[in-house]
Amino acid sequence: MNLLLLLILGTIWGSSYLFIKVAVAEVPVMTLIAGRLLLGAVILWILLWVLGQSMPRSRSLWRAYAVMGIFSGTLPYALIAWGEQYIPSSLAALLQATMPIFTVILATLLADDERMTWTRVLGVVVGFLGVGILMVPDLHQGLQINLLGQLAVVLSSLSYAGAAIFARKRLRGQPPLASTTGQLTMGAIFTLPLSLLIDRPFALSPSLPATASWLGLIFLGTIMAYIIYYTLLERTSATFVSTVTYIIPINGLVLGALVLGEPLTLVLAGSSVLIILGVLLVRA
Repeated sequence: MNLLLLLILGTIWGSSYLFIKVAVAEVPVMTLIAGRLLLGAVILWILLWVLGQSMPRSRSLWRAYAVMGIFSGTLPYALIAWGEQYIPSSLAALLQATMPIFTVILATLLADDERMTWTRVLGVVVGFLGVGILMVPDLHQGLQINLLGQLAVVLSSLSYAGAAIFARKRLRGQPPLASTTGQLTMGAIFTLPLSLLIDRPFALSPSLPATASWLGLIFLGTIMAYIIYYTLLERTSATFVSTVTYIIPINGLVLGALVLGEPLTLVLAGSSVLIILGVLLVRA
């Protein structure tokens, strides 16, 4: 059952890069994120009310939700959406596959149940070699905007990895629906003022494809995905959950090519092999 949930989660998050690419072309980054978090939080609060469930009142839990709202919500969402303005969705999905590599590194440093082996060290080296190959052509041209877009997505993977370790320690035993609601609520609180200050959200009139992609991010990539995410964290480990990134790049590459016509180059294919091999090794 855990493996099936992992496959569903990877499929949902793999399609999110397509949704982001379409939506961010017409919706500013902070407004895209604020709408995603705010509407997602409102829907989950309604769902809690319908189910007769209540949110915990513990201050320590709400502090944990705040941390998750930043490092598994506002920050990585902003980095990915900003980066996808300058790089293909398929490349963003592939770079996101570095998350389990960062997770193993952070778990070794911060958690008691992980240790670094020579196999994992090799996996880290191979995985980052794959990332390096992707970035080499742009490095030759200096610090161009598309290189910054790639770095933004890699940093989002680091943020997600840290959040997974934190959630495993601080939110273990909590109902997945409550954890998801708390995270989205705090993320919305952080992000909505930025949207109002930076963007002009009330003047927007996105097209039907952009609106549909935005809604897909909210209902699939946010609400459903995080309920599954917290369920898996409760049942398994942060490192197991991070292996969802085996599935994400495959879906991202295929959808980017089929729907958006993004090219599948030999460099992209070679880097995919190295990054996924690196992930396999760190999971060994």
